[in-house]
Amino acid sequence: MTNQNDAMDDLDLRLVSHLRHDGRRSVSDLASDLKVSRATVRARMEKLIDSGEILGFTAVLRDDWRDLPIRALTLVVVDGHNTEPVSRALGAMTEVRAIHSTNGKWDLVLEIATRDLAAFDDALNRIRLIEGITGTETNLLLSTRKGPAASASEFRDVLG
Repeated sequence: MTNQNDAMDDLDLRLVSHLRHDGRRSVSDLASDLKVSRATVRARMEKLIDSGEILGFTAVLRDDWRDLPIRALTLVVVDGHNTEPVSRALGAMTEVRAIHSTNGKWDLVLEIATRDLAAFDDALNRIRLIEGITGTETNLLLSTRKGPAASASEFRDVLG
């Protein structure tokens, strides 16, 4: 990660914002939009990658969510110092799409996606049986207004 001396400036923040909306944009297009040279964009991207601010580029597939329409957030309490083994066990489950560590009452927040309620019930039961998990609370996601499941028009509205 960057240290205080390498904090992102306004140009870095605008560049990251453009990349978040379209990680496949050409350097030329980014330079034109940001009103800087292509060399500046390339140098900034390399700096952000080298510093660990940009971890990588990925494709977000709508079909993934269409094929797995049952989505939920599961909040997890982990007993003692079992976070690493619990996280490894959760990471091996295909239904667990992301694992977030957090503070407060809950130790982990899981993003879960399954094809139907029966598969969701099975996944939730297997999660609750993982040694070291002492409590869970699950909330089904009913709709998404921003993110991978959002429509193209919603993204255009955000971009202006």
